[in-house]
Amino acid sequence: MKKGKFTALAKKNFQISNLRAPASFRVALAQVKMAAAQVNQEFGFLSAEMARAILQAGEEFIGASHGDDFDLDAYQAGAGTSYNMNLNELFAARGNEILGLENSEGAIHPNNHVNMAQSSNDTIPTATRLAVLSELHALMKAGNELLNAFEAKALAFSEFVKVGRTHLQDAVPVTLGQEFGAYASALRRCLERIDDARHELCQLGIGGTATGSGINTHPDFTEKMCEVLSEMTGEALSPAENRFETTHSHSALLSVSSSLRSLATELLRICNDLRLLASGPRAGFGEIFLPEVQPGSSIMPGKVNPSILECMSMICVQVLGLDHAVALSAQQGQLELNWYTPLMMWDLTHMVSILAKGMTMTKEKCVTGIEAKPENMAAHLERSTALATALAPHMGYDKVAKLVKEAQEKGVSFISLVPKEFKSLLNAQSMTGPNLGE
Repeated sequence: MKKGKFTALAKKNFQISNLRAPASFRVALAQVKMAAAQVNQEFGFLSAEMARAILQAGEEFIGASHGDDFDLDAYQAGAGTSYNMNLNELFAARGNEILGLENSEGAIHPNNHVNMAQSSNDTIPTATRLAVLSELHALMKAGNELLNAFEAKALAFSEFVKVGRTHLQDAVPVTLGQEFGAYASALRRCLERIDDARHELCQLGIGGTATGSGINTHPDFTEKMCEVLSEMTGEALSPAENRFETTHSHSALLSVSSSLRSLATELLRICNDLRLLASGPRAGFGEIFLPEVQPGSSIMPGKVNPSILECMSMICVQVLGLDHAVALSAQQGQLELNWYTPLMMWDLTHMVSILAKGMTMTKEKCVTGIEAKPENMAAHLERSTALATALAPHMGYDKVAKLVKEAQEKGVSFISLVPKEFKSLLNAQSMTGPNLGE
């Protein structure tokens, strides 16, 4: 389809990255245009004929019949005017083809009709919220499936007692199941934070137009738009309390980004733990076995690397960097507008997408296939002085500390130096939970 004048100029001016808007944003912006056509027709501002043509153009666009024509660079003029006008021109052109009104005086106009009661300053933030909401469904599903995989391993590994480690030094015993249960719990908290943040996105500022005042709209436009968009998207959308705020503040987007940062931080920590627990196979911890997905070295035969965890770690680092960009963008709102919306849209949707795919990969190709190495855990525990902690309430901290140092200096096991009357207290399994007063 021939590009409109505004789109052609934007295409010429902004040739930066070859990064294009994701499908979720393309669909969301199309839904905003379709909802506006429907609502404006109901209010009597747009003819039924024009509304029908715009709706058909939108359906075709969402179905990708003309999706390739929405191809502007992600880095562009602020506030997303280029994105907004790209779709306005596409829908007007296709609508006129449908009605046979090309070059006619009564033709559908990109600004007068497709963009009626709208501004880039409210359509792009609204579409961004809808796009992120759409992407988050896959992330929540992937996150819960990964959480469930960790819980399953926590149950399977509940009887394997091992050395706990703090500061990477031997600490009191834990079970491998307790470690995996903690990973599941951490992921659950992260997903709860994301779910809390996503509800902020459901409050829309559509109808605020240029500055939030709602100029050139019907008084009931925002409420009606939220009703129609709720039907289209399946989300429980409502008008923002203050549309001036949603025009110049992107705190809701920042809240989602922050919750994604929390998830990425926890996932990165968990990946690092799993890599340590699987380190070896002879010179490391060697307490778990990770599934082999590909050869680990082009020069060292038989070497196996934690490839999936490395990939997930890279994803997490990228998310942390994108979150910083979102935070900086949120700071840049000035007076009645934050014009960094296109950057925040691309960064947020990319963050959600790669986290969702990464968690699915990690569950399917790593966590579900993890196996315990109980013999190595038992050997580490036997050599460790971590059992000494159980004696402190009975022998006193200082006396037990002397035994620990003696064992280390003589190179013998700590258990061999413990007086007979206290040896019965050195039950590793009982040390993995509260053990006084029993």
